[in-house]
Amino acid sequence: MILLADGGSTKCDWAVIDEKSGRTALRFATEGLNPFVKGRDEIASVLRSVVVPRVKPLSPEAVFFYGAGAAFAGAEVLCGEIAAALSGSRVEVRSDMDGAARSAVGDGRGIVCILGTGSNSAYYENGRVVRNTPSLGYVLGDEGGGAALGRALLSDIFKGVAPEHIRRDFERQFGLSQAELLENVYRKPAANRFLASFAPFLSERLDDSYVCGLVSEAFESFILRNMAAYPSDAPVWFVGSVALHFERVLRPAVRRCGFTVGGVAGSPLEGLVAYHTAKAAGDDERSAPEGADAVSDAPVFRKITEEPSYYDNLERMPVHDILAAMNREDSHVPRAVARALPQIEAFVEALSERMLRGGRLFYIGAGTSGRLGVLDASEIPPTFGMPPTVVIGLIAGGDRALRCPVEGAEDDEEQGWRDILAHEPTPEDTVVGIASSGTTPYVVGALRRAREFGMLTASVSSNPSSPLAAEADFPIETVVGAEFVTGSSRMKSGTAQKLVCNMISTAAMIRLGRVQGNRMVNMQLSNRKLVDRGTRMIVDQTGMPYERARRLLLLHGSVRRALDALREGKE
Repeated sequence: MILLADGGSTKCDWAVIDEKSGRTALRFATEGLNPFVKGRDEIASVLRSVVVPRVKPLSPEAVFFYGAGAAFAGAEVLCGEIAAALSGSRVEVRSDMDGAARSAVGDGRGIVCILGTGSNSAYYENGRVVRNTPSLGYVLGDEGGGAALGRALLSDIFKGVAPEHIRRDFERQFGLSQAELLENVYRKPAANRFLASFAPFLSERLDDSYVCGLVSEAFESFILRNMAAYPSDAPVWFVGSVALHFERVLRPAVRRCGFTVGGVAGSPLEGLVAYHTAKAAGDDERSAPEGADAVSDAPVFRKITEEPSYYDNLERMPVHDILAAMNREDSHVPRAVARALPQIEAFVEALSERMLRGGRLFYIGAGTSGRLGVLDASEIPPTFGMPPTVVIGLIAGGDRALRCPVEGAEDDEEQGWRDILAHEPTPEDTVVGIASSGTTPYVVGALRRAREFGMLTASVSSNPSSPLAAEADFPIETVVGAEFVTGSSRMKSGTAQKLVCNMISTAAMIRLGRVQGNRMVNMQLSNRKLVDRGTRMIVDQTGMPYERARRLLLLHGSVRRALDALREGKE
């Protein structure tokens, strides 16, 4: 017989099993035994008064304790107290993360996350931690855990940010005053458990748009801050009560961030029973726990942009709820773009070098993606004073498609390259293929031929590991998740594309010297507003009277040329 324990900060689950057959002889729960929360005497008391009377008659030969705080000095405390309480039993103490990993992936590969009172994550290969992001506890970390959810809710309640109906329900259920809140958080022990105690209030209201948004934001914060350094093709396994009770919000958040869920379990005990049973049988090739999703280690292309919206019955929603939900979904876009900044930076560096040598930039896309590329290209001449032949936007179906759909235009895999050839490209030029799905034949074909021709290529899409990305020297993936209206990529995906195009062209123009300080000194003087803006730039730079500055500007045609002439005494 062996004794298994899964210990959290709030609760500890115990099981005595026959490791030969996997049969569970006894199972029970105690309060949590986290040594960073409980003192040595408290841990010893729970072991002597609750655990020993239950398990001693079964005479376990070994104890495997997996627990929160079971690392560093905490492991020594737990090991010593368990060994003293259960003399004669071999004791092994490991972290709760090791327990979750052994339960979920065994000696295999995957990202393992704990979402309970707190949160934690690690990337495992061959039964060992390859990379870990520290939890840092409920004050400095624990994003996505119960304490973080409770903290966000309480802050919104007492600051008046939460909707009135949520505040009313909260008051009716808890009747918590501000003084009582501060007392529990700042003066009483176990503040993390107090905060986490409000998570069930949220789990009961996941159909509410405010609650769904708060929880989604917490999970995305967890993924962004804790999983960014892990390989995105590895399956993600979640263990913990929060993961289980908020699973229907957690899974979409994971997909939005470009990862694949391997499985979700409330407790690792069942998986640990299977792991230790297999070890006892000498079988190190353990399969995943029953009920988990089957996942291959190989990356699989999935159209996240086509997945169902997280909202339903839109026609019955009040206008306020529609707008609030759209705004909440839109808030995911900047974070998705932020995750792609390293790829955008590397591309802009390479693009700028080519443009400094005289190379041009082509945007190419279909539908909304094509229109956004044409829009960005068309704004370069008036904003930066560049000729319209330097940044060129191409759309499947030609200029007519800017206003009216052109049936079948995006399905021609050769037409995109023919449209580029009409502009007599050179290997110094660059092509950016834009397609939310990452599968549009017109764009994929154009990028493939451009790369073969020797041009620099980049892609902008909202699905990870897409066919378009495979054709790009610099794949830029802004994974914003399912759209508010299913499949309507003019929404979040389009917004992400606009932001990325803005970054690419603006950063390149700055590197090309088309901005001075923070001013558009090369803008075209195409209307009175721009003449006035340019005049005020010259006034700010020189202090000369407005009318004199205006005459100087109109004489030379741009702010830069006017200032250059003034410096050279050619006013």
